[in-house]
Amino acid sequence: MAAAQRAADYGARVAVFEHSRLGGTCVNVGCVPKKIMWNAAQLAHTVEEAAAYGFRIDGHSHDWSALKRGRDAYVARLNEVYRENLERKSIDWVHSSGRFRAPREIQDDAGETYQSE
Repeated sequence: MAAAQRAADYGARVAVFEHSRLGGTCVNVGCVPKKIMWNAAQLAHTVEEAAAYGFRIDGHSHDWSALKRGRDAYVARLNEVYRENLERKSIDWVHSSGRFRAPREIQDDAGETYQSE
Protein backbone atom coordinates (compact mmCIF):
# COMPACT_ATOMS: atom_id res chain seq x y z
CA MET A 1 0.00 0.00 0.00
CA ALA A 2 2.81 2.40 0.86
CA ALA A 3 4.59 1.71 -2.43
CA ALA A 4 1.36 2.17 -4.40
CA GLN A 5 0.67 5.49 -2.70
CA ARG A 6 4.23 6.72 -3.19
CA ALA A 7 4.14 5.80 -6.89
CA ALA A 8 0.87 7.68 -7.27
CA ASP A 9 2.42 10.68 -5.49
CA TYR A 10 5.10 10.70 -8.20
CA GLY A 11 2.49 10.67 -10.94
CA ALA A 12 2.29 6.98 -11.83
CA ARG A 13 -1.06 5.40 -12.62
CA VAL A 14 -1.38 2.62 -10.08
CA ALA A 15 -3.56 -0.44 -9.52
CA VAL A 16 -3.57 -2.62 -6.43
CA PHE A 17 -4.65 -6.25 -6.84
CA GLU A 18 -6.16 -7.58 -3.61
CA HIS A 19 -8.62 -10.47 -3.60
CA SER A 20 -9.54 -10.01 0.04
CA ARG A 21 -9.95 -7.08 2.40
CA LEU A 22 -7.51 -4.18 2.13
CA GLY A 23 -4.73 -3.98 4.68
CA GLY A 24 -3.14 -7.39 4.31
CA THR A 25 -2.45 -10.03 6.90
CA CYS A 26 -1.42 -7.67 9.72
CA VAL A 27 -4.60 -5.60 9.66
CA ASN A 28 -7.08 -8.38 8.93
CA VAL A 29 -5.95 -11.54 10.69
CA GLY A 30 -2.57 -10.85 12.28
CA CYS A 31 -1.13 -8.00 14.29
CA VAL A 32 -4.21 -5.83 14.82
CA PRO A 33 -6.77 -8.48 15.86
CA LYS A 34 -4.11 -10.25 17.93
CA LYS A 35 -3.28 -7.08 19.87
CA ILE A 36 -6.95 -6.42 20.59
CA MET A 37 -7.36 -9.95 21.95
CA TRP A 38 -4.10 -9.68 23.91
CA ASN A 39 -5.28 -6.43 25.50
CA ALA A 40 -8.58 -8.05 26.46
CA ALA A 41 -6.69 -10.93 28.10
CA GLN A 42 -4.49 -8.47 29.98
CA LEU A 43 -7.59 -6.64 31.23
CA ALA A 44 -9.14 -9.91 32.39
CA HIS A 45 -5.96 -10.76 34.28
CA THR A 46 -5.88 -7.29 35.85
CA VAL A 47 -9.47 -7.63 37.04
CA GLU A 48 -8.62 -11.00 38.60
CA GLU A 49 -5.60 -9.53 40.41
CA ALA A 50 -7.30 -6.29 41.49
CA ALA A 51 -8.30 -7.57 44.95
CA ALA A 52 -4.64 -8.02 45.88
CA TYR A 53 -4.28 -4.26 45.46
CA GLY A 54 -7.32 -3.37 47.53
CA PHE A 55 -9.83 -3.02 44.72
CA ARG A 56 -13.22 -4.59 45.19
CA ILE A 57 -14.68 -5.56 41.84
CA ASP A 58 -17.88 -7.48 42.36
CA GLY A 59 -19.91 -9.33 39.78
CA HIS A 60 -17.64 -8.76 36.81
CA SER A 61 -18.36 -10.72 33.68
CA HIS A 62 -17.25 -10.77 30.08
CA ASP A 63 -19.24 -10.57 26.86
CA TRP A 64 -17.23 -12.50 24.26
CA SER A 65 -19.62 -11.49 21.47
CA ALA A 66 -19.20 -7.78 22.29
CA LEU A 67 -15.41 -8.13 22.18
CA LYS A 68 -15.56 -9.90 18.83
CA ARG A 69 -17.99 -7.32 17.38
CA GLY A 70 -15.75 -4.48 18.55
CA ARG A 71 -12.62 -6.12 17.16
CA ASP A 72 -14.27 -6.81 13.81
CA ALA A 73 -15.66 -3.27 13.62
CA TYR A 74 -12.20 -1.83 14.28
CA VAL A 75 -10.67 -3.94 11.50
CA ALA A 76 -13.49 -2.90 9.14
CA ARG A 77 -12.75 0.77 9.91
CA LEU A 78 -9.11 0.19 9.00
CA ASN A 79 -10.17 -1.50 5.73
CA GLU A 80 -12.22 1.59 4.92
CA VAL A 81 -9.30 3.91 5.71
CA TYR A 82 -7.15 1.97 3.24
CA ARG A 83 -9.89 2.16 0.60
CA GLU A 84 -10.32 5.90 1.11
CA ASN A 85 -6.56 6.44 0.86
CA LEU A 86 -6.46 4.58 -2.47
CA GLU A 87 -9.45 6.53 -3.77
CA ARG A 88 -7.99 9.88 -2.67
CA LYS A 89 -4.84 9.17 -4.68
CA SER A 90 -6.77 7.80 -7.70
CA ILE A 91 -5.34 4.32 -7.22
CA ASP A 92 -7.46 1.54 -8.73
CA TRP A 93 -8.33 -1.38 -6.48
CA VAL A 94 -8.80 -4.55 -8.50
CA HIS A 95 -10.70 -6.83 -6.12
CA SER A 96 -8.93 -9.93 -7.40
CA SER A 97 -5.65 -11.75 -7.38
CA GLY A 98 -3.29 -10.79 -10.16
CA ARG A 99 -0.83 -12.97 -12.07
CA PHE A 100 1.96 -11.85 -14.32
CA ARG A 101 1.32 -13.30 -17.78
CA ALA A 102 4.07 -11.46 -19.64
CA PRO A 103 6.41 -8.55 -18.96
CA ARG A 104 4.25 -5.55 -18.05
CA GLU A 105 1.04 -7.63 -18.19
CA ILE A 106 -1.13 -8.87 -15.31
CA GLN A 107 -4.28 -10.96 -15.53
CA ASP A 108 -6.97 -10.98 -12.85
CA ASP A 109 -9.07 -13.96 -11.72
CA ALA A 110 -11.79 -13.15 -14.30
CA GLY A 111 -9.25 -13.24 -17.14
CA GLU A 112 -9.10 -9.47 -17.69
CA THR A 113 -5.63 -8.26 -18.66
CA TYR A 114 -3.95 -5.10 -17.38
CA GLN A 115 -0.88 -3.65 -19.07
CA SER A 116 1.64 -1.01 -18.15
CA GLU A 117 4.66 0.74 -19.54
